[in-house]
Amino acid sequence: MEMRDDRIRVFRERLDKYLDLGINLLSLAIGCSVKVDLYDTLYPALSLVNNEIAKLNIEIQPREDVAVLRSNGDYSLVRRIYDITGNGVNKDELVSINPSVALLLLQVHQSRASSPREFASSIISLYRRLGSSPVRVRIGKGHSIVSTKEKAEFALIDFISTKSGDGYLLANNDTIQIIDPTEDPGSYRQVATAVSNALNDLFIKGVYRDITIYPVYDAPIEDLKEKLMKNFREFSSKWDLQLSTDVQQPRVNYLLMGATVVGTLDREPPMFYDNIKAGFKILITRPFGELSIISTYLTAHVDESIMDELERNVMSIEDLEKLKIKIMDILSRPNIEIARVISKYLPEIGEAFREDEHIAATIDVSGPGIFVFKELAEQANVDVALYNIPLISPEVARFAAEHYIITDATAGTNGAIAIVASKDVIDSIVRDLRGIEDVQPMVIGEVMGKGSGRLFVPDYVTRYITSKSLLMKLTMNIDVLRSLRRQQVKCEKVRVEARVFGNVQGVGFRPTLRRQALSLGLTGYVRNLPDGSVEVVAEGCKEDVMALIEWIRSSPVGSVETINYVIKQYFGEFEDFEIR
Repeated sequence: MEMRDDRIRVFRERLDKYLDLGINLLSLAIGCSVKVDLYDTLYPALSLVNNEIAKLNIEIQPREDVAVLRSNGDYSLVRRIYDITGNGVNKDELVSINPSVALLLLQVHQSRASSPREFASSIISLYRRLGSSPVRVRIGKGHSIVSTKEKAEFALIDFISTKSGDGYLLANNDTIQIIDPTEDPGSYRQVATAVSNALNDLFIKGVYRDITIYPVYDAPIEDLKEKLMKNFREFSSKWDLQLSTDVQQPRVNYLLMGATVVGTLDREPPMFYDNIKAGFKILITRPFGELSIISTYLTAHVDESIMDELERNVMSIEDLEKLKIKIMDILSRPNIEIARVISKYLPEIGEAFREDEHIAATIDVSGPGIFVFKELAEQANVDVALYNIPLISPEVARFAAEHYIITDATAGTNGAIAIVASKDVIDSIVRDLRGIEDVQPMVIGEVMGKGSGRLFVPDYVTRYITSKSLLMKLTMNIDVLRSLRRQQVKCEKVRVEARVFGNVQGVGFRPTLRRQALSLGLTGYVRNLPDGSVEVVAEGCKEDVMALIEWIRSSPVGSVETINYVIKQYFGEFEDFEIR
């Protein structure tokens, strides 16, 4: 009992210490739980403003974990920080920057993040200012987080400009406020985990070379800011990664750490969703559900009744602490060795996907936890069955869910990586992954076949997810990504037939155009012609068809010199948008 009292006393002294510095550790969201809720707020908010965004000179790229650009490897990054409504956006400066893509980080007060309509009204003002520029701004990755401090809102945008080439440039941004509130906020592992979490979305695409970290950090006192910067330097040096410190920081005096990360890929990225078919296996690199353990450890030190029940029914607080320390060690170590393995199973540039050799898709199992498999099923238009949910500690996860410590005990940060491929490829990958520290490869499910994006999970999933609305989205045949797709009440349907001239063959123009057409809800096809031009036929709502034409004019891949097109009567001829 005396040991327990000492433990609680030390923890509460830490709380008081940081309260004096203006940091309430108990008010900070842990890990990826800092993000604006995807399913109840972010996706519905985007659906409210999608049609208005379509009228602006702005484009939200198809949902992907990272921004993917065809590039020769050379690029420039310019960071700008505005208020949440976009005051300060300079149209002339955007013309000068001429960005190939923009990575957007929004930090919003919790009052704005509580409802789709409030959140939508916040972002549309920013988008209007960005979209009024003569330069088309493409949002390649968006990331929204919640603050509890009213004057800590901002919009951070990293504008990346690059030239098209034979390879790929991938970029991602991610931030957390803190990962382990029982440790000093200035500890190395806090920053290491935050940056590793941002890097994970590059690693899942097979990126491990030429990586540069552009830190994002803030704190209420200068001493803590200096500690965070020191940790960024230590992390980049330890893992032999480039660090660029010549970028703006938010400076709203609210604890924040993370990064924009950029790297190159000399293979085709694993985004072959159309090639996923029945019998493909789902491999996980290790068990997940890290946040339930960290959150339970924190709550037990705040609420002694929780600690009593935990020790009676699950494990001692000492054993939980050992588990938490082990997890923090894993989370603070980047998954770069897994990235090397993934890269080995990707097609060479310009090579077609082959199911007997290549990975079809990869997923970062972090913030949304098990929900990433639902999103995968919808993105690939397949039905997926999981026959195992491998959590780090099922007992702690169940305890955390039962006591409403965390509503989704499968969630994590810098999480496991899921890989989708044929059985033979998965078997080979398992052999390559064995021996990598803290990697425990296991097959947890498979693709049942083409379908409507259903996810079938074991009945015991209800032990780990307490939110009824989340469970309904997960287990029912509900399209959780529907809010991302353009909602049309009434529209004039038309057909466009176009010829595109320029450097548009052999540069990834067709697959990139296909993704854009699908994101606009269009059907039709794109194909190369013998004279070096590209033919595009698309059908759908007129404003979406014209949005595609405008996208072609300023295509992020290749170089479009001329586009000739004619609008015709809608035939309803196609069911999909194909590459021919």
